[in-house]
Amino acid sequence: MADEGETKAFNADFWVWGEDEVKPRLLHAMIRVRDFEESLRFYCDTLGMNVLDKFDVESRRATGLFIGYGNYRESALLELTQKWDVDEYTHGDAFGHVAIGVPDLPGLVKKIEAAGYEVIDQPKVLMTGGPMVAFAKDPDGFAVELIQIQKG
Repeated sequence: MADEGETKAFNADFWVWGEDEVKPRLLHAMIRVRDFEESLRFYCDTLGMNVLDKFDVESRRATGLFIGYGNYRESALLELTQKWDVDEYTHGDAFGHVAIGVPDLPGLVKKIEAAGYEVIDQPKVLMTGGPMVAFAKDPDGFAVELIQIQKG
């Protein structure tokens, strides 16, 4: 029998645990979304992330998707969760943004705009000596900070 919260869709090989994990680290952040298809169009088709795992948590009446640029052993992921019985979510004012490092910020901003998403702040340097950053909104209104990670 599955542990509480675990479903048949749970992929134990996906999670990080074992003798080689010796220090704490950030694994993922979760945001609730209204529409997986639209969220995947933004995060995967536009920003280039990949869907790594999909699972149902019947005890929470929710479906989750892990997306990212690597796997749990390589980087932190973003979890998109959709509650089965909820159509709309209320945003609080405490959550700031998700930050993503990108090699071509100006090119990605153009791609985001061409896909019909809102760019809140165009690329600019916020602090002397710092990288260029821009902000966009995902389909649910969450802010996504995009940070230029390559010089030149």
